[in-house]
Amino acid sequence: MAKQPPTDQKAKPSSASSSARGRNPAAPARAVDSYPWRRVLFGCLVVLVCWGIGIQREYPEAVNTRLKVAQDWVFSRLWTQLSAHSNARIHPLRKPLWAQVRGGSSVLELGPGYGDALAQLTAAPARYVALEPNPYLHPKLAGNARANGFAVQYDNEAREEKQSKNRDHAKDDTKKEVPAFVIVNGTLDGGAQGIIPKYVTDHAPYDYVITSLVLCSVDSVQANLDAIQALLKPGGKYIFVEHVRHSHAHKQQQPGDGLDVAKWARIQSLVSRVAWPFTGNCHFDRNTGDMLKAMDGWSSVDYKTSVKADSLEAKMTPLIYGTATKK
Repeated sequence: MAKQPPTDQKAKPSSASSSARGRNPAAPARAVDSYPWRRVLFGCLVVLVCWGIGIQREYPEAVNTRLKVAQDWVFSRLWTQLSAHSNARIHPLRKPLWAQVRGGSSVLELGPGYGDALAQLTAAPARYVALEPNPYLHPKLAGNARANGFAVQYDNEAREEKQSKNRDHAKDDTKKEVPAFVIVNGTLDGGAQGIIPKYVTDHAPYDYVITSLVLCSVDSVQANLDAIQALLKPGGKYIFVEHVRHSHAHKQQQPGDGLDVAKWARIQSLVSRVAWPFTGNCHFDRNTGDMLKAMDGWSSVDYKTSVKADSLEAKMTPLIYGTATKK
């Protein structure tokens, strides 16, 4: 009988048992993702983006109209929260400027918002035309106008009854006497040679055109300035309070508590690129004062600057305030 060869008593451990000893037996097994949810969600997002781009290209006018409505609604809610704080900062600058408006004059204000600045008037104009493109602001604008003694009227294009929960806001005070306060839905973005609401041009020229934190959000500052000048009477005044881009000229006029002008100018440009859809198209980096001075047609352009560093809002929005008089 053949002799069996001796077996090695130290059997070589299997790879499975070796790896088992290498792991912590108390550690839970790694969960296996049974379905690639992340890839699916990312794919759906890509499809939605492509679908949205396709619709925008196919129906650009309809899409832009819907986006404008959404943007107006967002801004109206945002401005409800911010307007009181903004007014506390701006009213002291407005007061001496708005006091220049004479009684019995004609006034065009661009973007009056809720009409908070009406209380700064010291005399009643004969006609006050409020060119406000956001219909969600019209009801409160009309209420403030009535509270300040105006008889509110609506241009036909501004009658947005469906935008208001209270239909009475969209009714004319037709039985009341002047001064008349007329709400017009539109802008001057078309410029002096462009499409301006008919009511505005029909009642031109004006003794005064007023803007307050408005030119930051228009499509074209130059087009608006050209239109403002064209709509004024000879000797008429453009009264303004606007926030602008930081510049070294402002720093020389008012130090601004040691602000780094170049740094904050860059921040203004960066924020403007991403924030405008949520802030009513507001841009923080516009050189409105320089553009005013560069225009022909003014007999004088006089404004001061307000540069402060006491809050983030003040750092982001240095102000210019003053008047430009038409030749």
